[in-house]
Amino acid sequence: MTNLLLVDSWVIAAPIIAAQYVLAVIGLIVLSKRDTSTKAYVLWNIFILLVFFLGSIAFLIYNKARPRKKE
Repeated sequence: MTNLLLVDSWVIAAPIIAAQYVLAVIGLIVLSKRDTSTKAYVLWNIFILLVFFLGSIAFLIYNKARPRKKE
């Protein structure tokens, strides 16, 4: 019975972790293409990686609201 619960929880957690990984990678790629200061880059990077889901979503919304200046 205990092994069955362990497998079920892993089946639920694996797609959530995979989705977070994909979302964080997308956020970091978009961040790398922005022209920002080193301090802002480091802060956004830490926020994206440490705040599960919300960090990436917040950055992507920020990126849409304040797009980088076109050259």
